[in-house]
Amino acid sequence: MVHFSALFVIVFATVLLVNCDLIPTLFQDEEKECHVSTTTFFDNQHFHYNYLRRQYDGCTHVMGNLVIADLSSYDIEYDLSFLQSIRYVSGHVAIFANVNPAVVPLTRLEIIRGNTSFRDDQAIQGVSDITLLIAVNDHTQVLMPNLKEVSSGNVLIDLNTSPDLCYLDTIDWSHIVREGTVHMSSNNATCPPCSRACELAASWRGHCWGRADDLCQWPTGPSQCAEECNDRCSYKDPSVCCHDQCAVGCTGPSPRQCMLCKDYQLQDGSCVSHCPYEPWTNPRGQNCIPVE
Repeated sequence: MVHFSALFVIVFATVLLVNCDLIPTLFQDEEKECHVSTTTFFDNQHFHYNYLRRQYDGCTHVMGNLVIADLSSYDIEYDLSFLQSIRYVSGHVAIFANVNPAVVPLTRLEIIRGNTSFRDDQAIQGVSDITLLIAVNDHTQVLMPNLKEVSSGNVLIDLNTSPDLCYLDTIDWSHIVREGTVHMSSNNATCPPCSRACELAASWRGHCWGRADDLCQWPTGPSQCAEECNDRCSYKDPSVCCHDQCAVGCTGPSPRQCMLCKDYQLQDGSCVSHCPYEPWTNPRGQNCIPVE
């Protein structure tokens, strides 16, 4: 006989999976919005590390860019666990020229919006409009198992010598990069197989960010949308396009039926490009909060 509490968990989990309308508003932790407009580099590595920590510690929403770069001292044990709370970046993410941090744990990051690109005035390795850059890293592992969408811009993964970045070769980027392309060079390292936990779905095997059970990549949207849907369509019917403010996918064409919002969300669950002035609201994270 199934215990009642166990049955409740099974039923509730099933409701979450079936009714994607619930996903954007459930289980929202306390949010901290961090505005990062510029990145400063210090010759002193202790100053540099502490500067990064002050910028991003406890942030859930980075309104601006996330840049983790030039962590280069072998005498410092860089603890980047303060990045684990970040769920949303409105600009670009750049992880480059690091030689020591063992792990860059962006384990809760879901959306990189791409409102700004990395060095938008010049191309790197022939690639411009870069929204996600992972380059020239050694002794570094990047973990983003919950990354569901790079909304716009390109991805460049290049010149990495860290063997732990070999798992990036296993990621199916077509489920993440929506309006750009992926430019990637392998670091020629051979990874151990993904965890057996990642092998549960016969049609989705061998995709992971690392060896652990919780680092599997799972499909986050419909596998095939109608051409006019721009890769965002209903889970129930791939011919039904999502509203243009939806990220990842949806259950119908309404802005209230998005799995996640690209920009902001009203109290009624509607995804919008900006918080309205009438009635007056203030953005907090991705939520539009009424001003009383």
